[in-house]
Amino acid sequence: MPLKPINTYIQEMPRSGIRRIMDSATAPDMLHLEVGQPNFATPDPILRAACEAIMDPQGRFTRYTPNMGYASLREKMAAKLKAENGIRTSPNRILVTPGSNYGIMIALSVLLNPEDEVLAPDPGYVSYTSLPPQFGCTVRRYPLYESDGFTPRIESIAACITPATKVIVHNSPSNPTGAVCPESFVTDLMALAREKDLYVLSDEAYEHIVFEGRHISPARFDTDGNVISIFSVSKSYSMTGWRLGYVVSSEPIARALEKQQELCVSCAPSISQKAAEAALSLDHGYINEMVEQYRTRRDIALKILKRHGLFRYTPQGAFYLLVDISATGMDSNAFADRLLEERRVAVAPGATFGPSAERYIRVSMATEDHVLVEGLEKICDYINTKTI
Repeated sequence: MPLKPINTYIQEMPRSGIRRIMDSATAPDMLHLEVGQPNFATPDPILRAACEAIMDPQGRFTRYTPNMGYASLREKMAAKLKAENGIRTSPNRILVTPGSNYGIMIALSVLLNPEDEVLAPDPGYVSYTSLPPQFGCTVRRYPLYESDGFTPRIESIAACITPATKVIVHNSPSNPTGAVCPESFVTDLMALAREKDLYVLSDEAYEHIVFEGRHISPARFDTDGNVISIFSVSKSYSMTGWRLGYVVSSEPIARALEKQQELCVSCAPSISQKAAEAALSLDHGYINEMVEQYRTRRDIALKILKRHGLFRYTPQGAFYLLVDISATGMDSNAFADRLLEERRVAVAPGATFGPSAERYIRVSMATEDHVLVEGLEKICDYINTKTI
């Protein structure tokens, strides 16, 4: 007798195109432009702090931590949030998580009830739209505008709100577009959230990687507990494999997050927490140097696109760039597959990020300069060769 079927939604949910391409691009001659993983080494002080924690004579840091994370780390996080983000919060309202992606999941799990609705950017990171249906919820997408550098418009978000809407997802700097939202938009978003009694889930994983403008955290304007902020050390300190993020929220939500984390993973990895303490103790010299290299790569990438007649917009932050492939007539998955097979270049298909990105591929500039240049030249040549 056959077993009863597993979760139907999970069975039918498509894989992220990023990981699908990454898993296919295993040959040594591949040029990797698909994954948002900094090519820089984790700074030495962070590595030393982790080694010291592992080798602690009393073994204090190879055991469970509190569900919320080490108090010493959360104190550093609270100080950082006040100094850099203008967010005044207590350590007791900070949950340390095994990665910011998990932070998004656990935040949605405590916010949503069945039949609630989430508004997510289109294009936007895949988790924003893949996770809510797992909690019996629906997703409505609000548009980002290429003519505005892929920033949203407050009137378009307002037009998407229905009686079922509970959460607006905000992401700046943006994955996959690199857009940075101005302060005027953020204040308008907060006014809308207060007026409609909505939560804002603010994904700020790329907060430090800004080339023009300034990163503005919505929670700096939050007076009523509307905002749940998601932060990470992965991109700022090249610590993707350490799996360490944190969620900042109101007191009631923090207590719900604490209970949920206890059930799911108990706590974030202890050694990664000690490494994050060291990361937050560093000055911004490392980050500034890394951002300048990303800025240089972005400018190189834009010059290549302009030379091939494929320039569309200028990313202001993060390390991603959408490249228009519409002239080929191919959908983004087919284009990414054929590019991988025929030119040995791995990119993320735009469809992964939403319907409006079907005519694009996402290029990650978090790679060596020569890989970016060679890969983009091959991409541009391929597009122009396949133009219908």
